[in-house]
Order: sequence, then C-alpha cells, then structure tokens
Amino acid sequence: MRGILTRLRICALGLTLCMGASVVGAAPADDYPSRPIRLLVGFGPGGPTDLTFRKLAELAARHLGQPIIVENKPGVGATLAASTMARQDKPDGYTIASATAGLFRVPYMQKVDWDPIRDFTWIAGLGGYTFVLAVKADSPYRTVADLVKYAKANPGKVSVATAGAGTSMHLLTEAFAAESGTELTHVGYKSSSEAAVSLLGGQTVAALDAIGSLLPHVQSGALRLLMSFDAEPTPLLKDVPTARSLGYAIVNSAPYGLIGPKGMPESVVNKLAAAFKAAVDDPEYTKLLEKLGQTYWFSPPSEYGKFAADYYVSERKLVELAKLVRQP
Repeated sequence: MRGILTRLRICALGLTLCMGASVVGAAPADDYPSRPIRLLVGFGPGGPTDLTFRKLAELAARHLGQPIIVENKPGVGATLAASTMARQDKPDGYTIASATAGLFRVPYMQKVDWDPIRDFTWIAGLGGYTFVLAVKADSPYRTVADLVKYAKANPGKVSVATAGAGTSMHLLTEAFAAESGTELTHVGYKSSSEAAVSLLGGQTVAALDAIGSLLPHVQSGALRLLMSFDAEPTPLLKDVPTARSLGYAIVNSAPYGLIGPKGMPESVVNKLAAAFKAAVDDPEYTKLLEKLGQTYWFSPPSEYGKFAADYYVSERKLVELAKLVRQP
C-alpha cells in the first residue's frame, strides 16, 4: 500500500509540474509583446506602401506598448519580405510582414518554395490602392489614345516604369499592353520613388504606380495622369478616366494587409489585429489615406484568411491576361 501511495504522490507531483510548465509556456502569449516587434515591408523606402506601414506601425505601437520597427525588404515582386519571414522567423508575433497583391501572383509566375495561403498566419486586411498611368506634363501624349496610337506605330518604344517585376504595377502594365494591342517595354525599379524619378528624368515614357507615389508630382505640375484602374472614378480623381471607361477590361485596386509566420497563437493574432484596427481608425491614418489616395478597409483575422484564399484564386485571371503564367 505504501508503495502505491508513493507512486501516486510522484504522479501527482509530475502532474503539478506539467501544469506549471503549461502556465509558464502560456506566459509569453499572455505578456505579449514584451519586446520590440519587427515589421518587414516588401517595398523600398519612400513609396506609398512604406509610408502606409510606417504610419500604421507608429499608431499600433501606441496600443501595444512596444515599438514596431519597420525593415524594408524589396524584391521578388514584393514577396521577399513575407517569404523570408515564413522561412526564418518563429510564429511568436515578434516578426510580422506586409501582405500585398504580389504575394497572390508570384506563385503563378515563377516557382516558389512557399505557399501563399498555408505558410502564413493572416492577421488583418488594412486597405487598398488606386493605381494610375502617368506621363510628364510636357509629354506629347495628352490622352491614353495618344499613347496607344504612338505605341502601335512604334512597338517597344513606350517604356513604362514601375516599382518592380511581379508587382501589381507590372502586371497592370502587361495587361494594358495586351488589352490595347500594343508592345510596351516594362522597366522595373526597386521602389516607387525610383520609378517616379526615372519618369521625371525622362528615362521612361510613362509610369504606372499607386496614386500616392505620383500625386505630389501631379500637384506640382510635373506629371499628368492619363487614367486610373479603379472600378469607378474616385473623388480624388474624378476627372481622370478609368481603364474600364476607355474600353479596357481591367479593374484593380490591390488590397494590403498584415501577416505572420504560420502557427501564431490566437491570442497574439488578436492583440495585433486589435492594435492595427485602432491604427486604421485613427484620424492620423485617415489623413494619410486621403493624401495617398488609398482606400479604407479592415478585415479581421476570422475573415482575412478566407479573403486571401479567394483572392489568390481570382488573381490568376490578371496573370493570364498579362500572359505571365509560368510553364510547368
């Protein structure tokens, strides 16, 4: 009997220790965040995506009680930041990344060693872009029709600057070329600011980018907008025709959001989502949206993952229109 009781005591002690270990294991999530958070952004500094996530990081940090440090990792169609995180970082919430439309498209265009849906935790949807086609103010092309006419007569001589290969801007350039029956030369840079500089300097004929990257130059009189790719004209661009209104079957306002490595604790995801929800609702962020011409949107964790899966399927159509689907 004494032996049985001793064994029971040992078992009870072991159970107590296990329970204690469980509590200790849960503590990091309960105390999250206890140190600074890294936010990887897939575009270079100075562009609308960088500005957007820096402001969101600043505002969300106020609610989390820890700084959020933005690190720019442009490349591979704006997917380098997210794919690097998926391969290298722990799902503890201390490294998160921007999710932009390239994440849903690059796998259709080239072979990748990550899955756009299964290899990430989808934290929150945070907004969307308005894309525009622009030329210099002194350009002889005053309308899209002028540009298309010249491009048809001079195949390959109309160069279009974007923030990089595989980005939404690149695919829209290729889709516009296909829809208009022209041969355009895509020139991809590392950032939106570099693409704008190339247009202003005359290295390229046009630029296709988010309105936020080009708007200051439009307002200064240096650039002219030819069209947008929204479904309908926005108040900011009410006098700018949409591609659809000009007869081109292209509509795109790519969403952006926040992701982490797969397997993040639900409590950490919810804390991040709540902090970034407060950030997108902050008046400071509202002013930035207006300045950049971006769209307000918030999708909570429970909905963002489903949205991502559906968007991934739908984006194949744009890749096919741009004739960029990779061969098996």
